[in-house]
Amino acid sequence: MYYLFRIFYALASIKMLSKLWWIIYHLDFFRKPIVLKNLNIAFPEKSKKEKTKIAKNTYKNFLTFFEDTIEFKKNPKKLDEIEVIGEEYILNALKSEKPIILVTAHFGNWEISPKFIVRRYKKPMAVIMREIENPKINKFFKRIRGNEDIKLINKKRSSREIIKSLLREKRILGVLIDQRTVNKDAPKVDFFIPTKFNPAVSKLAKTTKAIVIPGFSYKKNGKYVIEFKPSKEFKNTNTIESFTKWQADVIKDMIKNHPDQYYWFHNRWKNKVSPKPHL
Repeated sequence: MYYLFRIFYALASIKMLSKLWWIIYHLDFFRKPIVLKNLNIAFPEKSKKEKTKIAKNTYKNFLTFFEDTIEFKKNPKKLDEIEVIGEEYILNALKSEKPIILVTAHFGNWEISPKFIVRRYKKPMAVIMREIENPKINKFFKRIRGNEDIKLINKKRSSREIIKSLLREKRILGVLIDQRTVNKDAPKVDFFIPTKFNPAVSKLAKTTKAIVIPGFSYKKNGKYVIEFKPSKEFKNTNTIESFTKWQADVIKDMIKNHPDQYYWFHNRWKNKVSPKPHL
C-alpha cells in the first residue's frame, strides 16, 4: 500500500494523477461498489446514467484535490486566490472572542481549509483527525496537514486535549462530522435516509458555549471557494438531537448542490443496502 501511495504521490506532484482517473475508476474493485451503493441510497430518484456520471466525476475530482493539496503545500501564496463566501460569519465569531468550532465534512478539498484560515485570519487551529493505519502514509499526511499553527489531535485521544486547544490555547477547532458513528446514543436524523449522526460537536458546543460555523472548501468554475454558513450557538431551547440535525441538514444541502465533490468512498451507511442496487 505504501509503495502504491508513493507512486500516486509522484504522479500527483507532476499533475498526472488526475489524468488517469478513468483507469483508476475502472480498476478500483474495492471502493467503487461502496461509491455506487452510497449514491443509490442518497439519490434513489436519479437515473443510472446520472449516478454513474457523479461516480466518475468523484474519482476525477478527488485525484485533482490530491494534486492541489500538494500544490498549496509547495506554494502557500495560492491560498490568497481563494474566494470567500459568507465571510461575515467567521469575522463576527472572531470579534466575539468566544470559542469557535468549524464543522465540515469529507467534501471538496477539506485539507486546504485549515491552511487558508490560519493564513487569512491569523488564528491557530486544532484539527481532530483519524490516524491512518499505515504508519508511513500517516506520517506523510501529518507533515502535509500540520505545523506550528495547525495542531493535529488524534480522534481517539481524550477530550481533555480538545478542551485545552479550544479554551486555553484559543484555537479554532476543526471537526469532520459526517462519517458513520458507532455511538449507540447518537441521535437518528435524516441524512438522506434516517441514520445515526455523530453528536460530538453538539455536546462540545453545549459544554464550551462555542460558536459553531459550518464551512466548506470546494471548486466552482475551476476555482476554489471557501464557503461559511450561518453560525449557531447551543441555547436552552436546543437539544442534542436538534443541534445535530442542523449540522446534518447543512452538510446534506451542500452535497445535493455539489454531489460529485462529496467523498462517497466512505462506507457511510454500512448496514444499509440500496433498494435498487442497479449500478
